[in-house]
Order: sequence, then C-alpha cells, then structure tokens
Amino acid sequence: MSFWSNRHGNIALMALGFVAISVFVGGGIIDYMSLRNQQGALQDVADRAAIAAAQELVVFKGSEGRVDSVAQTFVDANYKREHQADAEIVNEGKGVKVTITSKPQTYFPGPIARGVTEVKAEATAEVAGGGYVCMIGLDENAPSTLQMDDKARVTATDCAIYSNSKNAASLNLHSLARVKADLVCVAGGVAGPTSAVTPNAPVTDCPPLVDPLRDRPQPHPGLLTCNNIAGGILGKDILGKDGKLLDLGGLLGSLLSPNKKSVLGAVLSGDIVGNLAPGLIVTGNQEIEPGVYCGGLNVIGGHLKLKPGTYVMNNGGINVANGGSIEGEGVGFFLTGVLGLSTVQFAPSSTISLTAPRTGDMAGMLFFEDRNVLFKFPHIIASNDARKLVGTIYLPGNTLQINSQNPIADQSDYTVIIAKKFEMKDGPELVLNTDYEHSLVPVPEGVGNKARPSVHLTK
Repeated sequence: MSFWSNRHGNIALMALGFVAISVFVGGGIIDYMSLRNQQGALQDVADRAAIAAAQELVVFKGSEGRVDSVAQTFVDANYKREHQADAEIVNEGKGVKVTITSKPQTYFPGPIARGVTEVKAEATAEVAGGGYVCMIGLDENAPSTLQMDDKARVTATDCAIYSNSKNAASLNLHSLARVKADLVCVAGGVAGPTSAVTPNAPVTDCPPLVDPLRDRPQPHPGLLTCNNIAGGILGKDILGKDGKLLDLGGLLGSLLSPNKKSVLGAVLSGDIVGNLAPGLIVTGNQEIEPGVYCGGLNVIGGHLKLKPGTYVMNNGGINVANGGSIEGEGVGFFLTGVLGLSTVQFAPSSTISLTAPRTGDMAGMLFFEDRNVLFKFPHIIASNDARKLVGTIYLPGNTLQINSQNPIADQSDYTVIIAKKFEMKDGPELVLNTDYEHSLVPVPEGVGNKARPSVHLTK
C-alpha cells in the first residue's frame, strides 16, 4: 500500500474518531439536559403534591394512609412517565414529605446514561400557624369562582385566597388582571398568566375549602313586621288569586296560614297578585333605627345614616345611586326574602362607609345572605367611593360583582369576603386588609386570624 493510501486511511480514521467524539460529547450534553429537565419537572410535581397532601392535615386531619393516597393521586395525574411516589407525615404531624422517583430518560450510551439509575425529587410542606383566610369562592362546579377582567386587582398581601372551582379556569385572569396574596389556593387550574399572581405562584389542585361559616346560625329577627310600612307581614302581603297567603319558605314559612301555596310555582305561573312593599326611599338626609325593612333601603341622591344594630332586608336590597351615600357604625345587614330581591347594589356615584357590629348575632358580619333564598340575583359593588367596609361579607349562594374603578375597602381594618363566586370588571382594586388584632369589630370563627392554618413548602 502506498504512502498516500496509508495517509488517506489515517485521515479517514481520524475523521471517524472526531465524529465519534462529537457524538459522544453531544450525546452527553443532550442526556444531561434531558435529565435536568426531568428533574425540574419532577420537583415541580413533588412540591405541589406535598402542598396538596398537607392540606389533608388541615381539612380532614388526615391519617398517613389518606395523606399518601392524596399524594399518589396528585402525582399520577400530573406526571405521566413511570414513577414511584410516597408520602409520609413528618415534623410531629405538622408536615408532609413527598418523595418521587422515576427512571431516567436518556438517549445515548455513555457515562451519563450509565451513571444515573434514577431521578429523584423530594418536597416537604408544613402546616404553618393560623393562616389568614380572607377571600373564598365556594362554588366547586362553576366554570370560574374568581373571574378577573380588564385591569382588575386583588391586593391581599397578608392573607389567603381560595377558589373552590375544580374547572381548569378556576382562577381566570384576563388582560392585565393581577392578584397579590400570601397564598392563592385553586382547586382547579389557572387560565391566564400565573406570573400575574405574586409574590408566590398560585397553588393548583388544592382540596376545596369547606365554607368556614356554614355552621354559623342565621340571625333571628322574630316576627317580620315591617318597620317602614304599617300592617302586614310583608307590608302588603303576597296573595295568590284565591286570596290566600303564599308560602315564602325560610324564615316566613312558619308564620303563614295553613292553606299556603308554593311561591316558586306561583311566580313561574304568574299567579302573584298584590304588591311587594316598595321599600324606604331616601332622597334627603335621614337617620333610621335598626329593624325590618320590607322592600329594602333605596338611597337615591340622599344621605342615610344608620344607628347601630341589625337591619333585616326583606325582599328588597340596599340600593345606593344618583350620588347617594350611606354610613353606619356597628351595623349588620341580614338579606332575606325568598324572591332573592335583597341584594347589595352600590352604583358608581355612591359613597359607602360601613362597619359591622361588635356584639349580637351579627357580630363581625357586615352582610349575611339568607341561605334559604331561592332566586339568585348578583350583588354589585360598583361604587367609586366604598373605601370602608369593615367586617365579613357572607353571600354563600350568590355572585359578588365588583365593578368599581377605584380601590374598594382599602381604608378598612379588615375585610373578609365569602361568596359563591366573584366577578371583577372595569379595573377595580379590591383591598383586603388584615389588621384583625386592632380592629374593634370581632372576627368570626373560621376566617381572618381565626381561620384554618395555611400550608407552605419548607423544602
């Protein structure tokens, strides 16, 4: 063989060597990046599984078996590669440690592929003290329990927000909507950029939070004789065509005659005659006493001052419009009446300043909606001057729409809101302060500084 043929053979061998080295090095880099990405994905699932499992310690005071089952289910749903997941209760029952192992995903033979036999991630979440719960959307079946459009903001720096909807858009963030909270816990998923939630990313697939006020007794207003109209349980009683009182259910059901009919059927069939009470209409300056207001309170351009106590809104809401204003220290509103007309309606031009009672069956409760209301009409806060709303707003069966263009409740010691679901439009900012200790208004059991503990990652 000639020199030239030997030389060409050596060059070919060298070229093959370079190719082999390149493939070896390049393959090693690809495998390294693959393992790194796999590790990151596994750690993310472990973090969220630990939080979900630790929630069981709070909600159900779960056993080791239940905690492990929740972690397993979460990991199976969120990590599709072959894996092994385990969870154990740690830190004297205050935390949960989740460990996930998986087979490595590599593509090239070499020291990296041979040297890594498994990918492993661990995370520990701990139940931390009395986490402050200040906002809950209760409806597990709603497409979204916190719908935020335009430039809507929720600022709840030192407390937790829960969205119970199990839908993928449980928290729905449109346009430039933003949420700032210590913890945002979502039973379903987040539609929109998760970067819009600060300072901590939202936690998805959380167990729904049971209504903390579900066992709180409703106020007992007694015989619903209207303060604002003389005579009649409803002012002007609601009658059927046969002249007999209709069964209004709820608080009124036991007060009516034995020959009563279903109000639901009567409404649907158009069988209602007579008139509802028209409500108190305020167009000037007026001060009123607590009591039952059939047809509600309608402040149309005037100023209404409320003396301390409980105000029962019976088949009529709190309507403030046309530049009207309403103020009251130590006042609570019980929203009742089967027709669902007792809603909060604060127009953009209204001025609102309200503080909940310190004592009595409405202590700490600013608005309390009757759980027995059949028909549902949304409550709307569109006021551009509703900066003082101290206490708890409890609307368990209804929607709260917040449409203001200015901050809401930002001058309150504290505000807690529980509703079936929330809708925020037109760029409002809802501010949920947490100065519970210094407020003269007591905090109801189950919320605020008397809420269930929160869960945080520790590792």
